[in-house]
Amino acid sequence: MHLFPNNIPVSLYTNLIQVAHKAAPVVKKYYKLRKKALGLKTYHTYDRFLDLVSESSDKEYSYSDAKNLFFDSIEKFPDEFKTFAREALKDGYVDVMPGVGKRSGAYSNSTSNTHPCILLNFTGNLDSCFTLAHEAGHSIHSLFSNTYQPTATQGYTIFVAEIASTFNEHNLLDYLLTKGDLSKNDKILLIQNAIDGILSTFYRQTLFAEYEYKAFEMAEKGLPVTEESLSNIMVELYKKYYSLDITKEKGKKYVWAYVSHFFHSPFYVYQYATSYSASLAIYQNVKKGVPGAFENYIELLKSGGSDYPINLVKKAGVDFTKLDPLKAVVDRLKDLYTELEALLNE
Repeated sequence: MHLFPNNIPVSLYTNLIQVAHKAAPVVKKYYKLRKKALGLKTYHTYDRFLDLVSESSDKEYSYSDAKNLFFDSIEKFPDEFKTFAREALKDGYVDVMPGVGKRSGAYSNSTSNTHPCILLNFTGNLDSCFTLAHEAGHSIHSLFSNTYQPTATQGYTIFVAEIASTFNEHNLLDYLLTKGDLSKNDKILLIQNAIDGILSTFYRQTLFAEYEYKAFEMAEKGLPVTEESLSNIMVELYKKYYSLDITKEKGKKYVWAYVSHFFHSPFYVYQYATSYSASLAIYQNVKKGVPGAFENYIELLKSGGSDYPINLVKKAGVDFTKLDPLKAVVDRLKDLYTELEALLNE
């Protein structure tokens, strides 16, 4: 029922879960690598917030530096895209610095036939640079959609919304890794953050998607839906996905109770994972120089909400009736893990 409005086949949902299971071995290897590098006897879920190295260059970036870094990273892209990128970050449309009473986080806000605006809380670190690239992606998407679509179809669904934002992140990561001016520790932190991004956006959201699937399946079978039965699902999934026993962490088995999407937007979180998969598949086609790849991507940005999202991404070269787009994330994860392991063993 929840997939029907956007014409999403149930097979896409189940394929996503299947591919996440295949990624489990490399995720577990990454956690073991983290445990060893951090010198921990026991690894807990909250240890994921620890950096693998304690020293970095601590380079400070001004907002101007961050903009120029982003613009440099997209220099090889078509002129129209670069024009919209500069328009997205035009003075007056970005609230940059933290302030008293200002909400936290970052987002790009857009309505029909208006210039999108970005809220940031820029703190001068590399993470802030990635956040800028991410939010610029949303605004670029809105500018393309508002320019090429009539009012009725300028809005787009979450299924495609995160494609433009994470596409910019993939590109910025590769740009930084190939520039050659990063210290070893900075490179380690950059790759760690990239892996952690995959785990939070693709892997963890798929775990939550499988949780919903199993919880509703339990209800359909007429089994008791209790605090204990719901918690047991989460405990088993953390073992399957991470080889972590969350019963050893006080309150962690109740993670299902504070994921608001489960209660207010059922069967929603999987879209974070599919958007990430789609953006990476599109980016890899662009990176490999597949003929027409970037042109097809721009057509997706221009399309707004003019068709069902699964049809829009198919025109951009991502066919979600197949497993390939989802496997692209697993391949990226394996490559990043291999590079990180080599750096830590030097």
